[in-house]
This record gives sequence, C-alpha cells and structure tokens, in this order.
Amino acid sequence: MSASLSRRSFVLGGASALSLGALSLAGCSAASGNGGAAVSSVEWSEEADVVVVGFGGAGAAAAINASEAGASVIILEKASEKDAGGNTSVSGGTMCLADPNNLDTAFEFIRYQMPDTTTDEEIEGYLEESSTLQQWLVDHGANVETNATKGSMYGALESAVAFPTSAKVGGNGFSLFTFLKGVVESSAGVSVRYETPASKLVFDPETREVYGVLATAADGSQLAIKAKKAVILCCGGFENNHQMKTAFYPPEVPIYPCGTPYNTGDGIEMITEIGAQLRGFSSVEWGCHCCKPASEEVGVSCGFTWTDFECWSNSIMVNARGQRFVNESGRTVSDRKILRPLHDKSQIPELAFSMDTLSYANLPMFFICDNAKVKAGPVFNNCSSAAGNHWANIHEWYTWSDDNQAEIDKGWLVKADTIEELAGKLGVDPAGLAATVQAYNEACAAGADAAFGRTDALSPVSEPPYYGCELGLGIINTQGGPVRDGAHHVLDTEGNPIPRLYAGGEFGSLYCWLYQGAGNVPEALGARTAGTNAAAEEPWD
Repeated sequence: MSASLSRRSFVLGGASALSLGALSLAGCSAASGNGGAAVSSVEWSEEADVVVVGFGGAGAAAAINASEAGASVIILEKASEKDAGGNTSVSGGTMCLADPNNLDTAFEFIRYQMPDTTTDEEIEGYLEESSTLQQWLVDHGANVETNATKGSMYGALESAVAFPTSAKVGGNGFSLFTFLKGVVESSAGVSVRYETPASKLVFDPETREVYGVLATAADGSQLAIKAKKAVILCCGGFENNHQMKTAFYPPEVPIYPCGTPYNTGDGIEMITEIGAQLRGFSSVEWGCHCCKPASEEVGVSCGFTWTDFECWSNSIMVNARGQRFVNESGRTVSDRKILRPLHDKSQIPELAFSMDTLSYANLPMFFICDNAKVKAGPVFNNCSSAAGNHWANIHEWYTWSDDNQAEIDKGWLVKADTIEELAGKLGVDPAGLAATVQAYNEACAAGADAAFGRTDALSPVSEPPYYGCELGLGIINTQGGPVRDGAHHVLDTEGNPIPRLYAGGEFGSLYCWLYQGAGNVPEALGARTAGTNAAAEEPWD
C-alpha cells in the first residue's frame, strides 16, 4: 500500500514522564498533559481494520473472531515465529470452565476472588466467555478433552461447584497454541508480522481516540500502521523487565520468567501515556524454584515441575546459614497436587525480611542434594526433554541433560565430596549446613519431619558426592495492566472507554488478586470478544 494512505493530526504516544519503563521525554513536547509527543501528521505505512498487538492465545482468539466478523487484521508479534505463542504456548493448557447452567453460583465464586474495584459487568462477561469456550473451540475444529473434576484450585469454596470441569486441547499449552495458530493462518484477511514489536499508540490528544500503532519491522524499518476500526492489546505482562519487577515486587530477589521472555512490559508504556486506568500490579503468580546460574545464562527459568513432588527427593533447601526454613515439597493448596510456592498468595518464607539485619532472612537460598538425586535423572526437570511446559525446552532455548553432566561441567551444579566442602564452595556456613543435613537425615530415618512437617519426598541427603546451587524463584506471569470492561474496552481513569482501544488476556487480567488454577488460559481466549467488538466499530476514515 502507499506510504501516504491518509494523513491526520494525531498524537504519537511517547513515554510518560512517570514512565514505568526506561524511556523518557527528552527532546519531546508534551501534548495535553498525557505524556505524548506531539506530531502534526503521520504517514501510514499500511492499514487494516483491526491491529492486534501480541500473538499468544489472546491475540490469536481476538484475530480469529475479528476476521470472522469481516475485518482485516494485522497481528504484531515481538518474537520470531519459532518463539511466538506467549505464555499460552508454555502453559499447562488446562482451562477451567464455568457451568453454563449454574452461572449465578459461578458469579459468587469469581466475585469472592476479585477486589471490590472489579465490576460485576466484567465478571459476567468473563463467565459468558468461559461457559461458551468449549463450544467455540469445537466449532473451530478442536478436539477438546474434558476432565470431570473440579476445575478450580479453590475447592474449599462451596461455589467452586460451578466450575465442575476442566478442558484441554492436546497435551499442553503448546498443543493449544499450535491449534490456534493454524486457525489464524486459515482465517481470511489476517496477516501475522513476526519480529515486529509495537512501541506506541497513535491517538488524538483531546479525545484519546486511537488511530493506529507504531512498530519496528524485522528489518529495522519504522512502521505506522493505521487501524481503521480499533487496536487490541494482547501483549502480556512484564515478567522479564527487571525495573518493573523491582517497582512492584520485593527488590533484589532473583526472579526468572517460566514463560515468554518477550514479556517486558511494552504495553504498559502505551496505556500509561494514553491515560488508561491501571490495576493488578501487586499480583504475582509464582512458579517453582529454579537454578539461578542456569536461569541467568539461559534467560528464562530452569526449574522444577510444579506437579512433581519427587523433584525434592534426596534434596533440601537452605539459607546462607545452612538452615532449612520451609517444607520444601509442601503444597500450595492442601487438597491439590500443586507444589509450593506455585500461585501462593501467603507470605512465603523465601521473602521473609529481618529488621535486625536489614536483609532477607533466607536469601540467598540454596539447593542441596546427593548423588542419588543426580543419578535419578534431570535435577531441574521442567527444562528437561520430558518437560511439558516452561519456555526453555518447549521453545528450544535449553534442554537439561538426562545425566546432569553438562550442567555440572558448566558449573551450574557445584560438586563436592563432603557437605562441608560443598558449603564452602557455595558460600554457605559449613557447620550450619552439616548440622542441618544430619538433623534432616535423622528425620528421614524416623519417618517424620518434626521441623517442617515434610512428608513428600522425605528421603536422605546421604550419598556422596554432593551437589548444590543457588536458587531463584520462577514467575509464571504478571497480571498488571489496564482496567477493562465486560466488552474488553480499555477504560480511562474516570472509568470511560478509550475509543477504539481494547485489551485481553493477562494484560490487565481479571485475576488481580486471587487466581483460580487454569484461569488465565480461558481468560486469554475470552479476547475473542474483543475481536468481535473491534470489528463492529465504524471506520474512522
């Protein structure tokens, strides 16, 4: 298309003076106090009815429905095609589904989990999407397998009966995204632009009406893409943005994304500068522990499988004093097979802070195991060849060796002939660690862990040589982003829809306080509503 399809005086959204990222307003003039950099015109590179930012589950669902409503769609994806799919592609793929015949009780269940600022209208919209999701998938050719067990991890709530089943498409989230990608590729009028990150919204400084998106193409050229009807932001969170994690979570904690490393909070800049209402930035969905040196080098979490309690066999976790501080193989929810601290909303001991020392009481923290553990298979098994989710293996960034030798050679797992020698190499108090291992082994022999009540994987650390590493915390995703209504409009600070701007998925997730297991995937696919509504907008030009 012509580079001068249309010209109009807009605002080119720049970084806000209160930027949540690293951009600044240097050299730019503010427009109407919204933090944008004023420009007199934009030369459009190309156009579509709807522009979708992000190609994960939410972006795919939005594009599919927009196409089916007759709209042309451009999807902008930051990652390469190999790394596309967002967090959906490395999720467990399980979807918690509301019973369409029991929506009143389902409403009670979701209402209980939400802060009072979440509107009833948004909950009702979510439940409509959840209760019709299975049929939507089937209508698009999916083989949906259902599990007739409680769909939610909060079984203690009586209203959980309204979520009686969970569903999957294939074995995991990668299977689900592969299916969605195929539907997108067969949808009329949809174009996916890989390695093309969006950077700014183009909008009117007075009305905030959104007209398009600026992006950078794979060849480095700058694009101005006109959205004749609407823009839908499905760009995930900020799991891989150190500055934002430090701003919203306890600082100086080693945190590594279990999901896509491309979630660096790009969309937060866009909605901040346009004046969107924000929510959910304190909500963090912990994953399981990970090997810190491996995660640092690979760039994503190399950690434990969150449903495998035996990953703690012949192993313990200690602080720098060599002391255990938690039941390592404990459960987040007592009646579910969920390894802590996955989705834990309690005050986790890993983050305990001492006002006496003005430091974290249990950080740094260390994994200690023996030769029996190393001989049994990959120590950090969620990036092994058998891993069913997590980024490292699924997207072929790193696969942990079956015998752990490659990781020992790299120095990720430190080896020593004695516990005291291992402690010295790791920087842990030798006497403290030796006493802890002795006490733990005695508990294993007695069959009862009086110190922390550990029952799963209660096996000794007794066969030399010994191994260890510093641990980090995995993070599944963040939930912070824009407030939206039941139709997926992004709302401004006064609660009014920002014209032609929609959002979906975990970018401003409904789950900004409690999170029910398997809730984010159906929420992501609920962005199909945003696609339908965006396609129904009247073209602005």
